[in-house]
Amino acid sequence: MRKLWGGRFDAGDMDRKVLDFSTSLNVDKVLVKYDCIATKAHVETLARAGHLSSGEKKELLKALSSLLVMVEKGKWEASGFEDVHSAVQSYVESRAPRAAKKMHTGRSRNEQVVNDVRLYSREALSKIDGLIGSLQSALVDLAEKERDAIIPGYTHLNRAQPVLFAHLIMSYVEMLSRDRERFREAFKRNDVCVMGSGALAGSALELDRVFTSEKLGFSDISSNSMDSVSDRDIMAEIVSAAAIASVHLSRMSEDLILYGIPEFGFIEIGSAYCTGSSLMPQKKNPDMLELIRGRSAGVISALNSLLILLKGLPHTYNRDLQEDKKPFFEALFSVSECLQMMAGIVPTIKVRRKRAQEVMADEFIYATDIAEYLVRKGVSFREAHDAVGGIVKYCCEKGINISDLSIKELKGFNRSLSGDVYGLLNPASSVKGKRTQGSTNPKMVGREIAKWKKKLAKKG
Repeated sequence: MRKLWGGRFDAGDMDRKVLDFSTSLNVDKVLVKYDCIATKAHVETLARAGHLSSGEKKELLKALSSLLVMVEKGKWEASGFEDVHSAVQSYVESRAPRAAKKMHTGRSRNEQVVNDVRLYSREALSKIDGLIGSLQSALVDLAEKERDAIIPGYTHLNRAQPVLFAHLIMSYVEMLSRDRERFREAFKRNDVCVMGSGALAGSALELDRVFTSEKLGFSDISSNSMDSVSDRDIMAEIVSAAAIASVHLSRMSEDLILYGIPEFGFIEIGSAYCTGSSLMPQKKNPDMLELIRGRSAGVISALNSLLILLKGLPHTYNRDLQEDKKPFFEALFSVSECLQMMAGIVPTIKVRRKRAQEVMADEFIYATDIAEYLVRKGVSFREAHDAVGGIVKYCCEKGINISDLSIKELKGFNRSLSGDVYGLLNPASSVKGKRTQGSTNPKMVGREIAKWKKKLAKKG
């Protein structure tokens, strides 16, 4: 097939090495479906404007439909083309040679590729939205199943205070809800048709852009043709949302990895999502979580690649923009795959309550509860903090627990300490003692679980 841009060039001008270097087909072949869909709408628009006869329109739509069927069945293969647009053009020319010569009327590959990516993104974002919802549902189910399990909470990777395991799990649901909002906001900004923008200046032909947009199911058309063909903001925005979601998945993975190793030992991950060692028979490695954590690096890199690619480009289209799709596709594939994997892992998690109880026998984890106990008795927080800090220091030096101290010894640190302080030295009392909204108090967590169950049941 003669090149789409071949008018001023001799047929043999392009060296094979140049074609191999410049082709994007190996990356953008995933867009062939969307290029066919957009081209069908363009054919309808051309016919509406009188640039195609009804017979030509029928021929072209039939050829494009047959290619779509092949693509959906995985039977379409193409090579030796610069890009997906040239490959589609060639296929249609083989089926409708005369009519196909009119198919590119009034449009440019500059606008085609942007529009194809927007169609692709619309489906990809809908899929990601569903995957986030599925993972959230799995997390809420796990929180409900283990709603009375208590584990040590950490700051600076040091034991801090007891928390409900469900409270930790529900924190992930909140993280993912922000991810879902970011993707949904991106979906709104993606919902714009750029067809009719031409190469950069629009078209001198009477083409009904609103008609094309409606045919493709977009809610609006772009306002400036120069911006339309050069804009890659939506790709950067989507990959930014993917990068943040990947960081969230990585942090979740890190928590679950740490809590699952023998040094912590609070949870167990299902064996189906772990592997062993080729040398050490005792090993059960959380490899799938480690891969989720590792693949976040690729998504972050994709965002960096896109932004660096864009930062120095003049308006409007430059061939550099061909390089935008590889990091874009890879980022969306990666985050989708990791969301699916995490949704599979979550239902296999079991809390090892006995181990958590053993760790929380270290009564220093209740130091804050004792300090707030003193505040409720009218002691200033600074005095309370100093007194409890003194108790902990003394116990560390003696190698004993707080409950090993007599009332007389406790009163030596602060006279407001009484016998009821011993009742604070257990995890159930600690979590039940919390009063603020959004805390680890079982009633608060129960309400949070119920809220999210109801919300997710409404499909987001």
